[in-house]
Amino acid sequence: MRHHHIQSSRKVRLKKVVSDATGVEVSGLAGLYCYFLAISHTWLRQGGLAAWLIPSEFMDVNYGAAIKRYLLGDVTLLHVHRFAPSDLQFGDALVSSSIVWFRKAKPKPDHSVRFSFGGSLLQPENERDVSADSLWQEKKWTRHPMNSVSCDLDEPILSDYFQIKRGLATGDNKFFILSAEEIHRRGLPGDAFQAILPSPRHLQDDEVLVDKTGNPKLKHRLFLLNCSLEEERIKTDSPSLWKYLEEGKSKGVHERYICRHRSPWYSQENRPPANILCTYLGRGDKRNGRPFRFIFNASKATAANVYLMLYPRENMLRAMREDPTLGRQVWRLLNDLCPSALLNEGRVYGGGLHKLEPKELGNVSIGRIAELLPPSFAVRRRQQARLLDVESPQR
Repeated sequence: MRHHHIQSSRKVRLKKVVSDATGVEVSGLAGLYCYFLAISHTWLRQGGLAAWLIPSEFMDVNYGAAIKRYLLGDVTLLHVHRFAPSDLQFGDALVSSSIVWFRKAKPKPDHSVRFSFGGSLLQPENERDVSADSLWQEKKWTRHPMNSVSCDLDEPILSDYFQIKRGLATGDNKFFILSAEEIHRRGLPGDAFQAILPSPRHLQDDEVLVDKTGNPKLKHRLFLLNCSLEEERIKTDSPSLWKYLEEGKSKGVHERYICRHRSPWYSQENRPPANILCTYLGRGDKRNGRPFRFIFNASKATAANVYLMLYPRENMLRAMREDPTLGRQVWRLLNDLCPSALLNEGRVYGGGLHKLEPKELGNVSIGRIAELLPPSFAVRRRQQARLLDVESPQR
């Protein structure tokens, strides 16, 4: 059961029971299995052995930090086996699964944990021992056993060069995103709309060309309704648009969560066009097997939240202004990244669906960008970050 389906009052009660049992503070975003695992601590005899078949998601997401602290500090974590995402263990649940073994005893110094992946628990495809001390440093445990500990923290990452944001959430794509033909048919004013890219599955190429008006040079052009004028002004100046808004209100569009928290409800959040975008979800491109695509957008079109938008930081922006070819060079470099560089930072769900959040994409090591820039454009080195936010007991 995901957190969306747990009543707030029940969360409050469960969080208190968990805290009383283990001292662990579970996030309100955690699924029910996280509470159950922690509460069951009191059922287990000292020295007793526990084996759990649970979703793998806790290994990668922020709410899983509390569970990982518990597994590393309060008990002795013995073995974590992760089934391949395509190897669904349940016919009625699209979820990646793992088996977690631990003993109710404090871990000894220099303790190591067995990580295995694929196949079965007894016959995995890959396995490796990982020191518990290094796991305190790791943000994502699903990188094991195929990969070693995280890369050098001094190496530049993508967020050193770009601010990364999700594309805009319209509140109702069917209402707010219209084709050029539909806008013309309804007689709607062009200045109330801005160009927006179609979803990735409708982009045949990784480069969006531009026409003489600055709009995407695509066969099927889409535009986003984005107007900040008050309704009374629209009713006077543009009756066709006012009629369309009334049509939306009759369908309850203005009452949707995102819309009712905007003023006016038909305006959009600020997402300027970005020259480089990355797809947010993917199962693997049919052409090359890559789960994520980087798109070069030469147009003035914005993008919806099926994309991540990369906005150059000050130094990078200045470098791009001095060298107009730099943007395309960076785009090609990103598309040449080994898929594992992205997969190690992202997360995966049952059925092999991969996802990248903005911070996860920002953590991708990208030292080769520095080779494209003059020495004067060096970026700051990042501070060592620990997802678990506490020192290992062995330190």
